[in-house]
Amino acid sequence: MKELPKINQLRNFQAIVRYGSITMASQALFQTQPAMTRSMQELERILGVTLLSRGPQGMVLTKIGRIFESRVNLILNDIERAVDELQQISQLSQGSVVFGCSHLPAFSVLPSLINKFQAENPSATITIIEGQLSELITSIRLGRLDFFIGIASPEISMSEFFIEKSIKTEFFVIARKGHPLANSQSLSQLQGAKWYFPHSNTGYYKNLERMIFPMGRSKEDTVIYGDSMTIGEQLVMHEDYLFIGPKAILNVEQLRNRLSVVPVEEKLPEATYILIYRQQQGLTPLAAQLMKKIGTACFDFLTGKA
Repeated sequence: MKELPKINQLRNFQAIVRYGSITMASQALFQTQPAMTRSMQELERILGVTLLSRGPQGMVLTKIGRIFESRVNLILNDIERAVDELQQISQLSQGSVVFGCSHLPAFSVLPSLINKFQAENPSATITIIEGQLSELITSIRLGRLDFFIGIASPEISMSEFFIEKSIKTEFFVIARKGHPLANSQSLSQLQGAKWYFPHSNTGYYKNLERMIFPMGRSKEDTVIYGDSMTIGEQLVMHEDYLFIGPKAILNVEQLRNRLSVVPVEEKLPEATYILIYRQQQGLTPLAAQLMKKIGTACFDFLTGKA
């Protein structure tokens, strides 16, 4: 059998790439610089290729090194998950879960649900990454996220993922009550308005922008992009920004009496909310438990059952 790299060699390689130098990587991993250098020399000997070269700004990946790095990240992530899963099987309430979600779930049902789940699993570590699918897809594919819940992007293939849940929902133009444009009857009457859109390079919101600005944005149109609902709420409530969202958002307790749908005649395209995870990765018991709770709560909210 061909000699294989050791785990510590892969970790050292990953650290050098992350920190940009052998000196910084050795300090971060509490190793001596000579030991780190020998580790990389041994790794390159085993592989028979050069992974790193010295550049003006420190150590940089070679072409082969860039290919190898993506595999190393997957390998180390899967090993960490395997160890975590075994620990969770013996002690279900322990372990870590990292998941991604778009702004609506993060703002509506997740805060109270996560708080309750953490209380039930006090030793668990939960990390939430907010963003659109187009921005988080690489992290999902690399196994850095256990699962994702949010709006699907038609441009992104779902062939490598399990779709746990999927639902279509209508979207509307939404403004604060009393907004000067709150009674507008068409999108043309919203020319020159201020908008807050989720940050996305592709997908539903980009297609929506083309519908709202068919001739492109004018000098009077203002658009701010972001995935922070806290900032978005301040812009909508205090700076008269408009946004696009499902009618269900009007059921959020702190927004119920503060927002209204702008009754434009144009019907906006439906958005598809999905709950997905990577097929090859599977889920740890803790992640599966949390995903099920989030899926039920979010989809009940979207359908008005919550």
